[in-house]
Amino acid sequence: MTAADIIVPVERTPRSLRAIAPARALAAQTGRGVHLLTVIPTESSSEDRRRELAREAQDHGIEPSRISVIKADLNTVPVGAEDSALWGVIAEAPDAMICMATHARSAVGDMLLGSVATEMLNRAERPVVLTGPRLSADWDGPIRTLVVCLDGSPLSEAIIPSAAQLARDTGAELFLVQAQEPEVQASALSADTVESGYVQRIARQIHKEYGLQANWDVLHGTKPARAISEYVAAMPGTMVCMTTHGRTGMGKLAFGSVARDVVHDVHCPVLAFRPADTD
Repeated sequence: MTAADIIVPVERTPRSLRAIAPARALAAQTGRGVHLLTVIPTESSSEDRRRELAREAQDHGIEPSRISVIKADLNTVPVGAEDSALWGVIAEAPDAMICMATHARSAVGDMLLGSVATEMLNRAERPVVLTGPRLSADWDGPIRTLVVCLDGSPLSEAIIPSAAQLARDTGAELFLVQAQEPEVQASALSADTVESGYVQRIARQIHKEYGLQANWDVLHGTKPARAISEYVAAMPGTMVCMTTHGRTGMGKLAFGSVARDVVHDVHCPVLAFRPADTD
């Protein structure tokens, strides 16, 4: 594994393997390599798992040498052991990208984005590419458009530097969208953030700071996540870019309700970022 790899944590589910396609698209556009990472119980055979994963990797054009199998005592500590084992490897590659699948459910008793994905977002200090359960089976890139979701807050704007860098690395077009619930627009946004004035200002700021042109649009609807997912549905080669507050207390969803719902609903990958000071 190299510092510039795209690390894809996988398990024995078809869902987890869906993250490989976006990782390969990013690798082709950025010059990075793809490295598959999996965790197994200590009593299991790492060679058996490696051969099993190698067959899957071959279908995606990934060399067997780019597979890592980690053993962890999942029986002793069944909850969180995978997270820690994965993180121990990923933490040694701070410049690597992380691309992983998640269920992003919202039912009572399963409020988190998914324990492993949540752990990555909370600890990575970098954006994480997520693929939700509705990622199109035929999604294969290349990434042509980065849809940056903003809501008028400094928190939402924290994704801009990463999105701008990814736009440079991939050659993708930046597209800024503002989706707000009506009551938020009425009570929280200043005159500077009314309708298109806000996204136009951010577009000018991006051009000044990064030398990149950014298009923009304003989405309307009582459910921002639905507005975003419907907006990008007709845009092939899209990746959504957004931040999350990452809260974890009772009554607070670990991924933020809008971000979680976007990951769950969209048919494309999501570049998600949890800024370090959002607790």
